[in-house]
Amino acid sequence: MLDAVLLSYLLAAAARLSGYDPVPLEDLPSIQQLPASVIRSQVCPVQPQTCADMIAIFDNTRSRILISDELDPRNGHDSSFIVHEFVHVLEYRRKASQYQADCEETLASERTAYRVQNAYLREQGRPERYGGLLQQMVCTRDQPLGASAMRLEMAPVGSRDEMALEGFMQDLGRRRSTNAPPR
Repeated sequence: MLDAVLLSYLLAAAARLSGYDPVPLEDLPSIQQLPASVIRSQVCPVQPQTCADMIAIFDNTRSRILISDELDPRNGHDSSFIVHEFVHVLEYRRKASQYQADCEETLASERTAYRVQNAYLREQGRPERYGGLLQQMVCTRDQPLGASAMRLEMAPVGSRDEMALEGFMQDLGRRRSTNAPPR
């Protein structure tokens, strides 16, 4: 069972680091801890191998957050995945029907969630970082129709540098706003 105090702390961290409006814990979708294999089979029933590394997900269509029972929420590394999913929940609450409406929106959403996850890991004194490759990816022109999958490719070299700089500047702006003295 997940501790409400810990979940409140992680939710507050997700809001603070993302800049999204905080919500009370009771307004979150249901949170279920399940074996990773069950999560993969529920999220990717046709091709579970496409979800081979999945250990947590916000399923907005069913209003739930699935978390692998292999994760220890009291561990700074493991709890970073919960923070990542909470960022998606907060973003969904802000954007509603525009949440991950297309490949570009989904890619931007994942980049934000990974930036917040990595900022949280830094705060916890953890060396791990996730989602770095996504900072260099763009959506292909030929996206699948009606599918939840998206096709990505490496961005051209010059634009990768611009994307990395943009990500850095967003991170820097968030750090400055969260460290600013109260007015």
